[in-house]
Amino acid sequence: VLGDSEVPRARIPSIESHRHRPEVEQAFASGRGSATRLSDTIHVRLLYVAAPMKNGAIARVALPLVEVERAEAAIRRSLLVASILALVLAAVMSLVIAHFTSRAIGDLTHVANAMARGDFDARAKLSGADELSDLGRALDQLAGSLSVTMQPLRAERDRVERILSGMQEGVLLIDASGRVAFVTAALRQMLLLGADCVGKTPFEAIHNDELEGLVEGAHATGATQAAELELAGLKPRRLLVRVVPLVGEPTGLLAVFVDVTDIRRLESMRRDFVANASHELRTPVTAVRSAAETLRFAMENDPEAAGHFLEIIERNAERLQHLVEDLLDLSRIESHEYRLTFGAHEIAPLVARVIDLFRERAEKKRIRLTADVPAELGPARVDPRAFEQVLTNLIDNALKYSPERTTVVVRARATERRGKPAIRLSVVDTGPGIEERHLPRLFERFYRVDTGRSRELGGTGLGLSIVKHLCDALGGPIQVESTVGSGTTFSFTLARADDAAV
Repeated sequence: VLGDSEVPRARIPSIESHRHRPEVEQAFASGRGSATRLSDTIHVRLLYVAAPMKNGAIARVALPLVEVERAEAAIRRSLLVASILALVLAAVMSLVIAHFTSRAIGDLTHVANAMARGDFDARAKLSGADELSDLGRALDQLAGSLSVTMQPLRAERDRVERILSGMQEGVLLIDASGRVAFVTAALRQMLLLGADCVGKTPFEAIHNDELEGLVEGAHATGATQAAELELAGLKPRRLLVRVVPLVGEPTGLLAVFVDVTDIRRLESMRRDFVANASHELRTPVTAVRSAAETLRFAMENDPEAAGHFLEIIERNAERLQHLVEDLLDLSRIESHEYRLTFGAHEIAPLVARVIDLFRERAEKKRIRLTADVPAELGPARVDPRAFEQVLTNLIDNALKYSPERTTVVVRARATERRGKPAIRLSVVDTGPGIEERHLPRLFERFYRVDTGRSRELGGTGLGLSIVKHLCDALGGPIQVESTVGSGTTFSFTLARADDAAV
């Protein structure tokens, strides 16, 4: 070592040889050398660079690495800050891109869900040239195509729903597993079915063995099964049921229920009416024929007895006339051919006129027939002809069935009906009364409390039925109250003329 800037000249001779230092060897060998290491002389980490001089010596310079490390640290800090800024910027850009992407995906998801629910009017309306925009346009095009395709299907579905909802017949659809898949509102109302009937078997829903047999028969044979079922319960019904296998679905069934309860009731009433009318007509006709045949022989052999048979013929002919007239009146009333003409009329004169018709008959039977009609009641809205027919039938019945020395009173009182002033008419007798079990059927055609006595007194069995229909037409239903041994009261209500349109 010839010299060292960091070592005093006096110590130079004591420094070890640097000939074999790496940078020196590289300088001798290649003309330049460098190395980094801890200095043995000054004990500092240095960067050495050596190069040969013209005189053949090697010049070496050294720089402490502290400066380099500072520069590296500065560069690292710069890189770290730049990296952090880049990461923040990338994160912000990623969030922005993710937000717009998420919103686009959300719009596409909303449109897809709406289409799944059947709303084909929903549109994504995405603009741009990226893949999501292409997907949005494809979904919009698909929704438009499906909307066009679904319009006729929806129209057909709505038409079928309107038809089913307008049908009075009940419809029950049974799926391939034998469970109820669909029930119309008419059938729910007809059979009082709850909303939970869907998913059950027909027997679990309706509880009828015959229906279960029809369903099993249709499943087994593949042919239509039909029967008339009678269902008990809170609402007894008679139903005509037809179970049909569905075309294209051999195990699916369609059951149609037709409520024939009223039809069967009317048929029963018609049969009863024909039987009762025939029976009522047969008795006087038989009596007339028998009396006429007997009269032929009596006129030759017993002229005095001929008068008796003439009386029989006359009495039964009169009964036939009353029966036919009552049948005609009842037919006209029930077919609405009996036209009422309403007007404002005082009740007292109408009642007095009817009572005068029965005055002589009441006196012969020693029955006290009176009217109790206050003058201050005012006029009623009534048809005089119908009113007189009602009152005539009620007074006639009271006189027929009341014994001697009893009383029959026609009473009128002010009352209210539906919150408006009205007049209540009652025919009260003090006769034997009617047992309670007869009261619900009292107004049925040909119904008699005492059959033998009614025919003996000349009744047709139609009077109270006519009264019921006429009272309904006059605006107030007929009511009856009776106590055995105390008498009977028939009552009906008329509207006041000054509170009703005449």
